[in-house]
Amino acid sequence: MKGVNKVVVAEKVVRRQWYGQRYEHNYDHTPELRKKTQPHKKGRLILTLGIIAVVAIIILSRYSMITESQYRISKLKTDLKDLSAQNERLRVEVANLSSVARIENIARNKLNMKAPESRQIIYLNMN
Repeated sequence: MKGVNKVVVAEKVVRRQWYGQRYEHNYDHTPELRKKTQPHKKGRLILTLGIIAVVAIIILSRYSMITESQYRISKLKTDLKDLSAQNERLRVEVANLSSVARIENIARNKLNMKAPESRQIIYLNMN
């Protein structure tokens, strides 16, 4: 009987070993593969998110620079319009101040000047 038990026990051990190897492959190796792939996936995910964040920051900074440039252009256009209007006012003022009628009026009234008489006029020959 002892021999029979040994065979039955040995047969159970062989079955356990065979089933164990069969299931060992499914259960034991799969977690190891998952453990190896998960940190790799986490690293890849972190790297991908980092790249996306850097690209987003670059894009936002470019839009910020564009907006700032547009603001400066708008301000410069406004300044140009103001300076053009001021320049035109100054041209009109120069034209008014240098008009012959105004100069004659100031000469006669403020400086008490008179028009020259014909005998006071001297003509020069430039030839």
